[in-house]
Amino acid sequence: MPKFYFQLTDGLTKVPDTGGRVFTDAAAAREHATACTAAFSRRAAEFNGIDGLYWSVQVVDERGKQVFTLQLEQRARARD
Repeated sequence: MPKFYFQLTDGLTKVPDTGGRVFTDAAAAREHATACTAAFSRRAAEFNGIDGLYWSVQVVDERGKQVFTLQLEQRARARD
């Protein structure tokens, strides 16, 4: 089964995935990435402390070929 790597970036910093995960195919990897990015979007402020910062997850295969990218946006919170 193929291995996929999930590279997280905010455009300035890249967090590499050095271990990767094995999935049956790209559709299964996308399902996993979608679930993870939804959870990350809810917690983005805890990671960067800045509202409105854009993130993406670039998913690459074992050969380093980009399979897909999921864009995330942590929307700015309403000011009190």
